Amino acid sequence: MATLESPPKVEVEKSEIEMDRRSYWSARIFVAAWVGYAGFYFCRKNIAWTPLPATSKHAWLGGFADLLMFFSLGYVLGQIIGGWASDRFGGRRTLLCGGLLSLTVTAFLALGLPISVVMMLQVLNGLGQGFGWPAVNKLFSIWLPRHSLAIGMAWWSTSYALGSFLATALATALSTADSIPIQTGLRLSILVPSGVLLVTTCFFFWRSRDLPSDAGIEPINSNLPLATHTSSWKSILYNGELQLLATMYFFLKLTRYSLLFWLPVYLIESQHATGRSALKLSSLFELVGFVGALLAAYISDRLLDGRRYPVGATMLFLAAFVFLLHPIISTAGTVAVGISISVIGILIFGPDVLISSTAVLEAVPPEQAGRASGYVNGVGSLGQMLSPLLITLCIRWFGWNSIFNLFVVCSLIAAALLAKRWNSKPASAETSFTQGAVLS
Repeated sequence: MATLESPPKVEVEKSEIEMDRRSYWSARIFVAAWVGYAGFYFCRKNIAWTPLPATSKHAWLGGFADLLMFFSLGYVLGQIIGGWASDRFGGRRTLLCGGLLSLTVTAFLALGLPISVVMMLQVLNGLGQGFGWPAVNKLFSIWLPRHSLAIGMAWWSTSYALGSFLATALATALSTADSIPIQTGLRLSILVPSGVLLVTTCFFFWRSRDLPSDAGIEPINSNLPLATHTSSWKSILYNGELQLLATMYFFLKLTRYSLLFWLPVYLIESQHATGRSALKLSSLFELVGFVGALLAAYISDRLLDGRRYPVGATMLFLAAFVFLLHPIISTAGTVAVGISISVIGILIFGPDVLISSTAVLEAVPPEQAGRASGYVNGVGSLGQMLSPLLITLCIRWFGWNSIFNLFVVCSLIAAALLAKRWNSKPASAETSFTQGAVLS
């Protein structure tokens, strides 16, 4: 009887082979997306090296702020268009188009064009860059097992931590090398990153596939329910959970991108650091910050039964406290400043990755993953677009330390929004996705 009840040996071997193939392809997609998205930062973090005419410190700060605002405008549009394209055509082709557009317009910046043309090119650069995030989220909604989504996305987030650091280091090395004339160095800091993005984008396209069926395997998350009305934005815009996440991400991304681009300037102007030491200190925000993404994911999955909102809210409340103390901490020297920046990075990147990727993907079926990611990140990018204006106004009216008061307010608002859904759990595979509960 035992023999009769046992599954045939051939079926067991076939099942094991299928599992091995799934694991291989999931890992392959993970690596391809990691490399592809890391490459995007080489044409994003070199904005500060874009040649601009500047006659004074304030003129340079204003020009830098303008570049960031024009880039962010394109980035907002790129999120929306890229989200739609990811759902319509797949993440693979969407990321390819975004990468090619970004590297092409970035390369044109090395031609010494008029400032008005430079600003327009930065809009197009932002447009291409905006395709990356929804494309990657679309792929992961299909290729990552649902039960390992949070931890998988947390480990993947090292792509933009390390990518951003390497991009900054490369642009710095090219523009400050003693053996290279400064104008040549500035142009190289534009052209070389464009070449890097070309290589990483092609690698991604070569190694990735949109669907498991394209690789000849069964679906990874075959037990998830299908979406309804997938061709319309209505189900995205009327999803109450996505509305909350998008509003929260507006304040969180305003904070993160302000720190991402303005920390080196703050350290030079306020802490009187040299250019190289400022870049080293500011890089701690990302290099140490990815630890926060891992902590948030593991705490959420292993200790809180998959609840995302308590982790995000707690980390942001703590971030507000550290921001409040930072002007005092900064008087204690370089080591204290480095520790403060590292802690801030952990407390910001944790909820950033957990909420903007995992929580968003868990709120919708895979068929809507691209648009949901583009919508939440697009609204968040409005905060990113507003950040240069707010930062420059704070600096001119109240001084550098006032920007941390702005971060306190933004962190508290974002934390309070997440706390409203403290006890919420992600939708299970057996539960049908709806258009989202109406927020009370």
